Amino acid sequence: MGRGAWRWLTAPFSVRGLSGFALWGFFLLSVLATGLGFADLRAAGTDTGELSAIELVVTIATTLFVVSAMVVALHHLLEPEDEERKNDRVRKRNAWASKSGNRLTWLLSPVRLFLDSVGAAWTRLLAFVFYLVFAVWSVGFGYGFFWKELAGQEFTRGQFVAVTGDMAAAVERATVAASAAETATQEAADTARARASTEAAEGRTCANRPNSTPGEGPLMRSRFAFAERAESLRAELRTSWIDPIATEGARLRLQADTLARGVAPASAPAADRALLDQLARAAELPSAERRTLFTGVHEDARGFAMRANDLRALHAGAFASRLKELAAEVGPDPARPGSPDPARAGDPGYCWDVVLSEKLLAAASRIEAVADVAVPPFEFLEGPKATRAAFFGLIGWLAGAIGIDIAGDEQFVFDDKAFLALFASIAVDLGIVFLTLIRVAGQGGGRRTRPQRGNEKPTPPRLASIFEDR
Repeated sequence: MGRGAWRWLTAPFSVRGLSGFALWGFFLLSVLATGLGFADLRAAGTDTGELSAIELVVTIATTLFVVSAMVVALHHLLEPEDEERKNDRVRKRNAWASKSGNRLTWLLSPVRLFLDSVGAAWTRLLAFVFYLVFAVWSVGFGYGFFWKELAGQEFTRGQFVAVTGDMAAAVERATVAASAAETATQEAADTARARASTEAAEGRTCANRPNSTPGEGPLMRSRFAFAERAESLRAELRTSWIDPIATEGARLRLQADTLARGVAPASAPAADRALLDQLARAAELPSAERRTLFTGVHEDARGFAMRANDLRALHAGAFASRLKELAAEVGPDPARPGSPDPARAGDPGYCWDVVLSEKLLAAASRIEAVADVAVPPFEFLEGPKATRAAFFGLIGWLAGAIGIDIAGDEQFVFDDKAFLALFASIAVDLGIVFLTLIRVAGQGGGRRTRPQRGNEKPTPPRLASIFEDR
């Protein structure tokens, strides 16, 4: 046995010429990329984001085994059958056939040769299956490593820009809806003030009192008091609900714009200047500081969203009810909407105002339509978690290419840098394939061995030597 027994394992790694050194270079590069990608994927599932010493040793050993097995399987897949093995198969067939001189043995001799050939083909098929499995492992984890180096930081920054932008947009939508409700309330208050002034100057502003006269009286005083209540409600709506939401929404939008543009505006408030400067330099910060910055801003946004939703729960129903109460004071009969309320016919200050009632009810509907502020989820995908996102993003992209939808991969977009990372990972394995082909082709169609002693063919004498002897 000796060294020849291990040739199947050592031959693919023999250093012979420049191709041998180049193959070792690609082998080490594949081990590095695959190992780091595999280590990141395992570390992403831990609380600390790091592997223990034992886990690291297991990861290194697994990577060496996978890449080495891939190279060995590829070598045995491409290597031609050497002459010694071929001659040995023919010699065994002849020996088997010569044991008996009957015709059946000679007829079965080709069958024996065919079975030997099938055995060699089966070995190549098994080598191909092992190579394919280990190559997919190497390319997948290598892709995760290359993607992390090429686009991991940019992906995290882009994701956070999108999250803060969505958060600011959600706050703005809530602010716009609440502002629309405030505007409707303001219009109702202005209408109430204008109708009160008309009643004082001209009279006849109430549908149930078409003959009211201008001047001082219970109806005029009631109209002005009603206008003051509507204006007070609008001012309370602004100070207790609209302003806090609008201010925080503007801050979130400013943070998102600063992060996206990389420049803090000169007109930024002094209280927010330090945070905006950090966001503008986020790409230059160390990963740990960037994690603290992004998660801190996101937590602040979540805290504000909770406060905004609490304000909505506290004020939306209350303000809508108060507006409906004001609308009922100038509204029709609840049982007969087209006529004045008979229960208040004796009230000298009762005024059925169709226009004002409709505007107040519209303002109440707008307040009730204000939705909660939704907080988009955010996970800091830099380092090991970026590798995991890239790996499963690649799986989702490949599954989507054949019509299979995998939930949870929506946050990853297979862009040009992802293609570049995949190409780099495949190129490493293609380098191993190419150099293995060169080494196998350089063997001249298989490994030639010296004939065993006693089986050498006699060498004919040269003609010149015959004449020289004479």
